[in-house]
Amino acid sequence: MKIPHLTHPERSEFYPVIREALQVAVGRWPVTMKLRKKGGYAASATVRIANVTEKEFDTDRELRDLTRFPARVRAAVTALRDGGCAGSFKISHEDGTLTIVPV
Repeated sequence: MKIPHLTHPERSEFYPVIREALQVAVGRWPVTMKLRKKGGYAASATVRIANVTEKEFDTDRELRDLTRFPARVRAAVTALRDGGCAGSFKISHEDGTLTIVPV
């Protein structure tokens, strides 16, 4: 399933934190971070960024409504793309902790 990257990452409460954590980690995997906002439902997705210039990414999640794709995970995929990372990643979120692992 194709999901669009964030159109306006500057409006996301999660994107700046994730982007900074990825810059600090500089390729050390897994990248795990605590987000200020706890809660949200637990989610996990495997995503594929085919090219850092594309406006969409692939995911293994099947959804009828694209707006139900987890905001934290979408922000993480956009931050990966903006940081020049392409490939497949497993991104999971549970109780305020986000983890990104290449697969």
